[in-house]
Parts: sequence; C-alpha cells; structure tokens
Amino acid sequence: MSVPNIIGFAVLFILQAVTTFIFLKVEIPKPSKKSLTMKMTCSTIFILNALLAMITAGNFSNYTFFILIGLAFSWVGDFLLHYKVTENWFIAGVMTFMCGHICYIAAFLNVQRTYFPDAPFLDFTEALLMIVGICFSQFRLYTHKAEYGKAFLPCTVYMNVIMIMLVKALWLSIRFIMNGTVENALATGIILAFGAGLFTLSDFTLALLRFTHRYSQSYAIRKVNIWTYFYAQMLLGLTILNIAV
Repeated sequence: MSVPNIIGFAVLFILQAVTTFIFLKVEIPKPSKKSLTMKMTCSTIFILNALLAMITAGNFSNYTFFILIGLAFSWVGDFLLHYKVTENWFIAGVMTFMCGHICYIAAFLNVQRTYFPDAPFLDFTEALLMIVGICFSQFRLYTHKAEYGKAFLPCTVYMNVIMIMLVKALWLSIRFIMNGTVENALATGIILAFGAGLFTLSDFTLALLRFTHRYSQSYAIRKVNIWTYFYAQMLLGLTILNIAV
C-alpha cells in the first residue's frame, strides 16, 4: 500500500473520530437536524472508507459489491433511526439494517464457497455459538426487563440474522489466520472479527437503550453504542483491501 493511501485511511479514521464525537454532543438533549446531519456525515465516512479500500486494492469483486451494498443499507438505516424517534421508524430502520447484514452474510458465504467449498452453511460449532449468543443476549435483556412492544418480532428476526453474520465472520477469521488463505491473513482475520464483534456489541447496547428503562437515558451506554457501531463499519470496509472473490 502506498504512503498516500495510508494517509488517506488515517485521515478518514481520524475524521470519523471527530465527527462521532461531535454527533454525540449535538444529539443532546434530543435528536435535531444538526445531529442528523452529523450522523449522516459519520455514515458517509464509512462509505468513503470502503470506496478507498476498493480503489486502493483494485478490488471490484463480488465481495466488494456485497460489502458496499451492506454499508449502503446501513447508511439508510442510520437515517431512518434518527429522522423520527418513533416505533414505526425504528422498525423500518431495523429491517433496513437486517438487509445490510444479509449482504454481509452473502459476502462471507461467497468467500467460504471459494476457499472452503466443502464447508456447510452452518456447522455444529457455528450453530451452537449462534444459539448461545442469542440466548445470552435475550437473557441479559430479560434481566433488565426489556419491553419490545410491536418491535418484538422484527427484533427477534434481526437478532438471528446478526448472530449468523457474527459467527460466519468469526469462522472466516479463524480460517484465514490458520490457513493463510488471503493476503495479510492475520491482520485481515483480526479486522474482520473485530468489525463483526463491534457491530454485535453496538446492537446489544442499542437494545438496552431502546427497550429498557434502566439504561434508556444512559449517556455512557450511548457512547459505547455509537463508537462501536461506526468503527465496526470502518473495519468491515477495510476488509476489502485483502478479500477479493
């Protein structure tokens, strides 16, 4: 990677930090046009980060296509969740994000078919991890007396989808590192695992904010939610540098 490209990524990551910090400040005490503008700026930055990775690597593969479409769905989801803080708009945002995760899953499955063609969609270990993850998150939300309302079914489906995304990302990460199947396998595996993991953590904290009384006004939880989300998207975009199938 050339020095200008490294500088470009560094600038985008720093810019993401600055705009995320500003967004968290201006959305208090409630969402506004200014906070919406800042949030969409943050979202645009993770799109630009992925595009820079695509251009830097000359990677116009199916993997890149699915990741970019997933990021685009997330961009729209960010708008829907922030434009109006109502249950119907929230559900619309959840469904949009679910489409994004389906794109990520498609990207990971495309890689799996190329490098590990004999692997099933979900092996026993992956299925077990998914079930454990869903049960744990649901248990934690139950202990905090989460109230879903009519968002229960969409959120339940969404939770299953994101857990599939997470376990597929972890599955690929481990195999990249163990088998060296992509360039810079160790770094790529770590970036992919952290990207998927941070996204899952972000969604769990969003559930705490949205559905529990105890944490609904927690600024600390909100900061975790936002920082993990935007940098999850940045990391997932970076994987385009080395995964081209």
